[in-house]
Amino acid sequence: MQKLLPPIKPKPEHNYVAFFLSFNCNLKCDYCINLHDNASRFEQAKRSYMSADDWIAAANRLVLRDDLPLTLQGGEPTLYPGFYRFVNEVKPEIKMDLMTNLMFDVDAFINNVPVERFLREAPYAAIRVSYHPGQNDIDDLIKKAIKLQDAGFRVGLYGIDHPDPVINGHIKEVQQRCLNLGLDFRSKEFLGKHGDVIYGTFKYEDCVTGELLKKCECRTTEIIVDPSGNVFKCHSDLYRARNPIARILDADFSEETIGEFRACENYGDCNPCDVKVKTNRFQIFGHTSVEIRNIKE
Repeated sequence: MQKLLPPIKPKPEHNYVAFFLSFNCNLKCDYCINLHDNASRFEQAKRSYMSADDWIAAANRLVLRDDLPLTLQGGEPTLYPGFYRFVNEVKPEIKMDLMTNLMFDVDAFINNVPVERFLREAPYAAIRVSYHPGQNDIDDLIKKAIKLQDAGFRVGLYGIDHPDPVINGHIKEVQQRCLNLGLDFRSKEFLGKHGDVIYGTFKYEDCVTGELLKKCECRTTEIIVDPSGNVFKCHSDLYRARNPIARILDADFSEETIGEFRACENYGDCNPCDVKVKTNRFQIFGHTSVEIRNIKE
């Protein structure tokens, strides 16, 4: 029997809560944001996994606002062996979003997932599908997305504004095709290095180059939890299993823990997800996941 844990109630300034159920993925994109600056896919994928019981207990600690869902991601979160049990047994008031490559059996998903779990008022779809040319097939994605949509789920497809003009032209064609079919398709900024150029709109100078590491103090607006249940202050630490600040099942972990500035010696190895200027959960542009101060060598 699970011990009853104190609740975690994110504050208004907390913008994102994500459980990375699995770092396993059935795609092999060479520009995967999880592998920024030569992070190891092998090292990520071999981490231990929390049991479904523990993930459910962790989710049930959360007291979330209507505008703040629990986002499931990875890797590919549906590869987590206890995925269906998790989405069914977490308390019903927890609304979820799903970041997925849609390389799963949608009939099994429809038969095993309550639509209400992924339905809420928001300016974007709760199930967000990443399209990676050369990795997943757009015809297959469209067919699956339409089937999910017909079953009552809100689905959005996303592509990357790739620096390669051929790939980017293909993305634009696919976007128009999807829109003509009644499917939401949006594109996101390409982040990271392509050739010798680093792409992305970043708030802080030289934060993602990996060339010169500096010291700083940093705090986050997010609660991000890896497959082992460790909580991290940023995605760079999360993907590298570096310096966890707590475990999601620690009784003394709370929303107060998130807002602390913490010393860091890895400024320059920031993950683009943390330092890019982007839209927040209300789709208002100008948000950055972390606040960094006192940068020095």
